[in-house]
Amino acid sequence: MANKTKKLFCCVTGRSLVLSREYYAKKLEKCNGDEELLKSTYVCKEAKTLIKRGYDVDKTRDLLNVTSLNTKVPEELIESIRMENRVKYRNLPKFSVNDYTSAKTDPEVTKFLQKVFKESA
Repeated sequence: MANKTKKLFCCVTGRSLVLSREYYAKKLEKCNGDEELLKSTYVCKEAKTLIKRGYDVDKTRDLLNVTSLNTKVPEELIESIRMENRVKYRNLPKFSVNDYTSAKTDPEVTKFLQKVFKESA
């Protein structure tokens, strides 16, 4: 019988993830087919969430009750995880407040505002 699953271990927590061959192939494709890179840079969802929130590796391990793992995690990996959040917001279109508000007001409101500005000056 053929092995239909693969296993990855989180480099932050040591937790394992069992993947189908298809999902493993998809993850491997993101690493340009480098299986060693995938194995050395996989971070589980829980750890990734805490790192995105700004926790360092040691604090993340404490929060997830990891006591037996003391391996060094590359700082470049941590920075790339933190940057994942920021990239999503860079490509938003720039907008002006005037694009979403009306430039015209009621004549009564205009008179009231002119009166208030004159009194405060």
